[in-house]
Amino acid sequence: WLSPRGCGCPMRAAAKTLAHAFTSSRWVAKRSQRVHNIVRATSSTTAPSPLLRRNPRERPADGPTYSLDLDSARVAQLRFLAFHGCGTRYTVLYRECDKADEQPKGGVGRRGRNRAAKEVSDDVGFDAGELESTGEGDGPGWRVRLANSQEITLNALKEMTPRDMALAALFDDDFGDARLYRRGEESWTASTAAPKWPEELLASLDEQGAGVHGANAVTCVDGSYFLELMELSAFPTPVIFPHGAWRLPGVGPTVQGNFRNLASAANGVDAIDALSALVNNGAGPEANGRLTGELPGRGRIQLGVDGGRAGVGSAYAAVTENEVTVTFAEGSLGLGFAPLDWERQFGAQVWDVDDDSAAAEAGVVPGMVFTHIRGESVEGWTFSEIDGEFDGPRPLEVKFNTKMPGAERLYAVEMIAEEVTEALLRRKDPEMETFDFEEPGAVFEESTAAVIWREEPSTIFFGDAGSTTVVHHDIIGQVELCHVLSGSKLLAAAPWGKSSEELLRKAGARGLLSGGKDDGEAEEGGVLSAPVHRPLTPDEIALLKHDDLAVVLARPGDCVAFSSICAHFATNGANEPCAAVFHGILTPASTHVLASHPERLDPFSDEEIDEDGFDGHLTGRAVLEELIPAGKDVITDYSAVDKIDSAMVKESGEKGWRMNRKMRGKAGDAAVKQRFAEAVLKMDSARDVSKAPKTWTGASRTVFYVEPVIK
Repeated sequence: WLSPRGCGCPMRAAAKTLAHAFTSSRWVAKRSQRVHNIVRATSSTTAPSPLLRRNPRERPADGPTYSLDLDSARVAQLRFLAFHGCGTRYTVLYRECDKADEQPKGGVGRRGRNRAAKEVSDDVGFDAGELESTGEGDGPGWRVRLANSQEITLNALKEMTPRDMALAALFDDDFGDARLYRRGEESWTASTAAPKWPEELLASLDEQGAGVHGANAVTCVDGSYFLELMELSAFPTPVIFPHGAWRLPGVGPTVQGNFRNLASAANGVDAIDALSALVNNGAGPEANGRLTGELPGRGRIQLGVDGGRAGVGSAYAAVTENEVTVTFAEGSLGLGFAPLDWERQFGAQVWDVDDDSAAAEAGVVPGMVFTHIRGESVEGWTFSEIDGEFDGPRPLEVKFNTKMPGAERLYAVEMIAEEVTEALLRRKDPEMETFDFEEPGAVFEESTAAVIWREEPSTIFFGDAGSTTVVHHDIIGQVELCHVLSGSKLLAAAPWGKSSEELLRKAGARGLLSGGKDDGEAEEGGVLSAPVHRPLTPDEIALLKHDDLAVVLARPGDCVAFSSICAHFATNGANEPCAAVFHGILTPASTHVLASHPERLDPFSDEEIDEDGFDGHLTGRAVLEELIPAGKDVITDYSAVDKIDSAMVKESGEKGWRMNRKMRGKAGDAAVKQRFAEAVLKMDSARDVSKAPKTWTGASRTVFYVEPVIK
C-alpha cells in the first residue's frame, strides 16, 4: 500500500523557490515583540538543580540558559540548544566570564535581570559545542567539547545526574499558561497515549517528560538552533521542538496571527467532524482529502473512492448513510464485487461499475456495500451466499449503501489546512467577517536560505483516538514538519537505508522495498501499524523494538521534523482525537537524500497516471529536474541572509532568529559554513537524475559543531 503521504501531505503546490524572498527585515522584530511578554510575565530564577542558576530568557524561542561557578572569580554560562535521546549528550552554547559581568547592570528586579542577560551576551560571545557525560569519578561527570577543540571538565556539575541535566534542558515553567500542555501531567504521558505499548518504551518516552525514545532522537529546545538544523541536517531521525509551533513565530500556522486560535478550532474535532465541516460548511465535496479506517478482517484501508483525484465527498459518503436500490434483470450485472471481510469471507463490496449499466444509472459507485437482497438484510451472510443469489431467478432487487459498516478509528488526511480551519470556524460562527490564515514555515522565508522549496498549501489531518498510519515512506522524500494542534501523536521512524528496509519488511510493506516487485505487493490492509487500543501482536511488538527506531511523543504546540524518505508510522493517542498540520520543505541536504533513492523518483505506473488520476502529482524526478536551484545561487543567498540579519539589528535593535558568529564562536561558525557548503555541493550532484549519487555519509550526522564521539 503506497500512501502519497502517511504522516505528511502530497506535494501538490507549484514550485516556489525562496532564494530572493528576504525583503522584509522588520518581520522578525515585529513577531518577536508580540511574544516577548510571555516569558517576562512569569520569569523566575528557579533552576531544576541547585548546581545551576537560571537566567531569564530574552525571548520564548531561546533555550534555557544557566550559570555555574567555576571558582570565586569566574562563572560559566550554558545555553541549551538540544539533547539526544541517549540522555548523555547536549548541544550547547558555552562561555566563561568574570562574575562581575554576570551581575545586573540595569538595576534589580525582573527588568534588570533581562537587561543583564542581554548585556552579557553582547559583551562576551559564546562558543558552540557538546556537553557530554563522562561517567568519571564519584558522580556522572560532565565536560564540554567546543568547536575550537577545547575540552573543559565542569567539576562544579560532577554530582549532577543525567535526569537533572535533562530537566534543566527541558525547563519551560516560565512559559506559564502560554503552554497548551504541561509536561508530567498524567493526561499527556506516553502511558496515557499508548497504554498497550511495551512498558520499557513508555518509560523511555516518559522519562523527564521529554517524549523521545532512541539514542539519536533529538529534542531541540532553542528556536535559533531549530533553524540551524534546517540548514545543516537531513533529519535521519526525528527532531521534536517542544512548544515550537508557537515559541518561534512563523514556524507554525496561525489564525488571526495566533497559533492558539487554530489549536482551539481543532480541539476535540474527530475525523467525521472535520469531513462534515469541509463538505457542508466549506469548500464542498470536491475538496482534497482522503479517509482511512479499520475494518474487521481487513485492517486499515482507504474508505471511499481511491485514486489520485479522490475528494472528501467520496470519503464523507463512506461514513454517511446513502442508500441505492437496483433491480437487476436478466443478463450482465455490469458490476464487480468482492468480500467486505476478506479474512472471514463475509459480506460484499462493490469494486467496479460498468458505464451505462443499471447499477451505474441507479447511482451505484465503487466502495458501496451490499445491505439487502430481495428485501432481506445480508448482515452475517458469507460472500458465497451473496454471490449465489445472482445465479437465482431474476429480476433481483439489491440495496447498496455508501456507509461502510464497522469502520473504526477513522483518520481524515491530506485536507487543505486553510479550507478546513475556515469551515470549522464558520460552522461555529456563520457570520464570521474576517479569516486570516497564515501558512506554516513563513519564518524560512525571512531567516534561512537553506529552504529551497516550501510546500504550500499545508494540509491538516484529523484522527480519531487510536487511529494509525501503517509503516510506509512518502512518494517524495522531503523534510516533513508536523505541528500538533490537539491531542497527542506518537511518530516513529527508522533511518533510511538498511534500517528502513528492514522495518518495511517487518511490517509487510514489501511493495515499498527497493526490490519490492520481486517480493510482491502487500495486499491493502495487510501492512502493520502500532495500535494503542488493544494488546499488540508479536509482529507489532517487533516493530516497536526495531533496532535504531526513534519515537517521539508530540503534544499540542509541539513541532516535529523528520525525513519522510525514512520508513515511518504514526499513532494518535488513545485518549482523544488528534489534529495536526503538515507541510514539507526541501533543503540541500534533504535533496541529496532524495536523489540517492532513484527507485522512488517515478512512483506511478503508466496505468495510474492515465486512469487513476495521478497525472497531477509531483514526483521526485520532477523535483530534481525542475525545482532545484543552482548551488552557487544558494550560497549567494545564504551569505545575503547574514547581511540582512546584521542590518536588522542595527535598524531595530532586535536580534534575528538565526544563529550568528557571536553565538557559535569563530570555530563553530566555520564548521557551520563548511557543512552547509558541503551540503550544497551534494545538492548540485543530485540535480543530474541520470546519475544516482551514492548516499552521502554526512547526511546521517546529528551533531554539527564538533566531531561525534564513536563509542
